[in-house]
Amino acid sequence: MAEIKLVRVDFRLIHGQVITRWLKQTNANRIVVIDNKLSKDPFMSQVYVMAAPPGVNVEMMSVDEAAALWGKNQLGNGSVLILFKTVSTALETAEKGVPLKRLQIGGLGAGPGRKVVYSQITLNKEDAEKLQTLSHAGTEIFFQTVPEETAASLEDILKKI
Repeated sequence: MAEIKLVRVDFRLIHGQVITRWLKQTNANRIVVIDNKLSKDPFMSQVYVMAAPPGVNVEMMSVDEAAALWGKNQLGNGSVLILFKTVSTALETAEKGVPLKRLQIGGLGAGPGRKVVYSQITLNKEDAEKLQTLSHAGTEIFFQTVPEETAASLEDILKKI
């Protein structure tokens, strides 16, 4: 059974902050990216695999694959950092049976209808509602871009919307 060190939503997925800070902070030796589109794109999957440092195994899987693997052996072995590109995918994964005890929101990107709510993290009404659904189901939601930052709770963030 894998030891889940961190579950994070970050639209950039594997990038400098994840690699240099969160892997070191968590001592994870595996990254599992759960994303339906990316799991079917061998070229982009390989780009992310190559972005990881030596010794860190990167796996791309769909929500259904992650749920099946969770049911079989709780994502296998090792210390795992789980990454989602979107809040929607995190919610779908939880609804398919992968328990998300804690979910870190690290980056959701900009766009119409989105408001900066913490550091460079933006939120819109749709994502806020999905995070509330996860929270009501028992997931602790917190916002934090880098380890040195103080995390903000979903409750505090929702006051800003």
